[in-house]
Amino acid sequence: MDAPGLGGRLPLQPPASLGPDARALYARLVEGRLGRAAPFTSQTDGGELIGPFNALLYAPAIGGGFIGFHEAEEHATPLSKRVREIVILSVGAVWASPYETYAHRAVASQVGFSPDVVAALAAGDSCDQLGDDERAAQRFTLELAWERVVGDATYAKAEQAFGREGLVALTLLAAAYTATCTMLKAFAVPAPSG
Repeated sequence: MDAPGLGGRLPLQPPASLGPDARALYARLVEGRLGRAAPFTSQTDGGELIGPFNALLYAPAIGGGFIGFHEAEEHATPLSKRVREIVILSVGAVWASPYETYAHRAVASQVGFSPDVVAALAAGDSCDQLGDDERAAQRFTLELAWERVVGDATYAKAEQAFGREGLVALTLLAAAYTATCTMLKAFAVPAPSG
């Protein structure tokens, strides 16, 4: 894979050039969340991290906390994998984030969404193939992300579908990926080609 440009505005950092704190975060990422069989590219052939992960290495103390937030959400969420991907792709659609959409289109396919549904979610379009709870999650997330407010009817449907704990989890998930998309857009991080 051709590395130039994959960091966007931030040069990619070769693993050998990392300071102690960044090296520790790099190891945590590679051995943990990126070491799993992810269906998307998160490293170059030379081991440099791409996507939001390269940026986190520039501020490893804060980046480690940010990853901790993502890990806590992922491990403790009451939301299904499908609902999580609906929320993540909805946020990515609003932000028009190439890397986020690229990565989570692949994950959404892996959790059972058809290509047509994945394309609709990545575009922020409604989709009749979603279940009622899934549509409630998409509507809630899109209203929150686009309008910065959730209407009473949308809120009531989402609360009925997920309960209060689930709705807080859904909101925190949307917040985590809004922050991720903010970082990706600020640094103009592209999706890898191919």
